[in-house]
Amino acid sequence: MKLLTDADVITYLNSNLTKNSLAKFQNVLIEGLKTYKQNPDKVVPPRIAQMSNNEDSDTTHLFMPCISPNEVGIKVISGGAGNNAKGLGFQGCVLVLDEITGSLNALVNAKSLTAFRTALASTSGLTKVIPYDWEEVELLPELTVFGVGAQAYWHVKLILTFYKEKITTVNILNRSLANAEKLCDRFRVEHPDVVFNEFSYEGDKSEFTGHIRNSSIIIGCTPATSPVILNDYINQDPKYHKFISLIGSYKPHMIELDLAVIEQFKSTGTAILVDSKEHTLHEAGELIQADFDADHLIEIGELYDPDNYLPPKLFTLHANNVVVQKIVGLSIMDLSIAKCIAEDTRSGGVEVAEF
Repeated sequence: MKLLTDADVITYLNSNLTKNSLAKFQNVLIEGLKTYKQNPDKVVPPRIAQMSNNEDSDTTHLFMPCISPNEVGIKVISGGAGNNAKGLGFQGCVLVLDEITGSLNALVNAKSLTAFRTALASTSGLTKVIPYDWEEVELLPELTVFGVGAQAYWHVKLILTFYKEKITTVNILNRSLANAEKLCDRFRVEHPDVVFNEFSYEGDKSEFTGHIRNSSIIIGCTPATSPVILNDYINQDPKYHKFISLIGSYKPHMIELDLAVIEQFKSTGTAILVDSKEHTLHEAGELIQADFDADHLIEIGELYDPDNYLPPKLFTLHANNVVVQKIVGLSIMDLSIAKCIAEDTRSGGVEVAEF
């Protein structure tokens, strides 16, 4: 059995941040999503989410199983206001079991793993819609990310890995300007050849609206309960590809993207990309509040089906060349990537001979 700490996961991922290695990770994730699509209820059984029964705790505990032909295990995470106040955030791990015998093969810290697999899912849709190896593509030169947590961090890292030749500027927007400044300072050390701008999205909109309009890729990583990505921020020139990926709103009352944008998709019959139709319709505030239905959702796994080509016009808003994607996360995503990392002899960690 292999034990991988969060530091082990981070070290391994940073040593594998190339276009080729990320493409291999994408293939692993996509195969998992294809497997999920074949039998959703059996591959990803219902999760358990319950508040702590300890009177001193406000923590919610989530148990998310996965039983696919190739990945078996469970992700366990816990979090709440008390954790946030202590600077802990979500705490958790992924248990990877042998798919035949059920013996424990790996125990992997879930912190950076979760952020990485979510960013990987986002970029799986992104690179399919806007291939990073296109020589001639009308892309705006900026990337805008709302949020400053681990999800935002890994989204920037992966997108710059894929599109660094096309992106000159990254904009980080957050409610707290100080936290946006901290993240930008971190990135300036890691990517000294890229310009990083920090803004508070509650501040003067004239300071950042132009930067967002100059972005072909916009990522939402905030637990907002009212829209932070407004329709007015989005470049309307159909000459440029625009891709918006939302991962922050994971409850029905949460919403990151202006509903006016969602309504445009709904009224024109244009599909929105998702990781899971069922789960997004139960969890994603944008889709729930706009009363979206499964017939106008396309799962990422479907985009990669070689036997069923889906023309971009199905999921691209024709008037302004915008694609919207919503990711809520599935246990098979965690299990497939955790298993992939644990099986690589280069991933480090501690081997426990007899568990």
